[in-house]
Amino acid sequence: MGINAPRSKKLLIALLVAVLAAAGIFLILTQKEYSLDFMAMDTYDSVKVSGLEAKAAAEKAREITENLDVNVLSRHSEKSLIYALNRDGKAKIPTEYSQYFNTMTGAFYESGGAFDFTLGKISDLWGIGTDNERVPEEDEIKAALDKAGADKAVFDGGTFTVPEGLSVDMGAAGKGIALDEIRKAYGSMLVRRAVVSLGGSILLYGKGDFTVGIQTPGGSGYMAVLNLKQCCVSTSGSYERYFEKDGVRYHHILDPETGYPADSGLVSVTVVSDSGTLSDILSTACFVLGLENGKALCEKFGCEAVFIDIENTVHVTDGIKDKLEITDDTYRIEESR
Repeated sequence: MGINAPRSKKLLIALLVAVLAAAGIFLILTQKEYSLDFMAMDTYDSVKVSGLEAKAAAEKAREITENLDVNVLSRHSEKSLIYALNRDGKAKIPTEYSQYFNTMTGAFYESGGAFDFTLGKISDLWGIGTDNERVPEEDEIKAALDKAGADKAVFDGGTFTVPEGLSVDMGAAGKGIALDEIRKAYGSMLVRRAVVSLGGSILLYGKGDFTVGIQTPGGSGYMAVLNLKQCCVSTSGSYERYFEKDGVRYHHILDPETGYPADSGLVSVTVVSDSGTLSDILSTACFVLGLENGKALCEKFGCEAVFIDIENTVHVTDGIKDKLEITDDTYRIEESR
């Protein structure tokens, strides 16, 4: 019996290896894919997930997004925390969301006010994307600007306080916040890979490579693609929502300094970051700031970006210049200095 023991051991090991290999094959074969489309946060959203909990993960993304929209971030939903804040001037921020408000406040100061989450009343004056689009009178804009300013909002000890007449608007951060919350949820689920698209903000989740298209400004299709690992990507563009009046186009990205649509020489900014919240915030802030100041802001936060200017020139930060491929020859790359 002692002579046969090594042979028995080898057979046992071989059997164990075979069982593990079979289990691995079974796991691969049972990986599932599931896609889901829905509307939330005033935009079209889509989720594509692969993994053993693909369907549950897709539904979780919708649940998180809709909950944040209706109960937390919307300034129009009477159930939401932001609605109550704007109505009452004060609201308690749940601990799980406090980091986002800290990030927003920090981005306001770091951007010199180019990102400002208190422009709700000014957005209402313009009504871009609604049935009430119009060019406001200068005195209306000035009066609304006098009330606005994130430096007037106080976030202390979990309580957010704003003065009367100030309207917090989460439109430039909400989708990124949702992506960060979805990514946290996926960390405890059997998700292999996922692409979650909330309007212009995208979560790329899982191992391996992803390809993301950058939309042709004002046109159909994509003018370039980015080849990326897991991250978040957000794009802000003047072509997304706008109206025309007397031959002038007015888009929805407002300059907090003037109260008018930002005129920075850019038509599109795409920001790549580990944080969905930062990618969303910085794509707006960089659009307002323009190319050089936008690049400097991205560097402050350790993010990468693609800027497209009004002359169809593409400017790429160093960290992703080898990951960008132009697919439309009407655009050309000018490397960042």
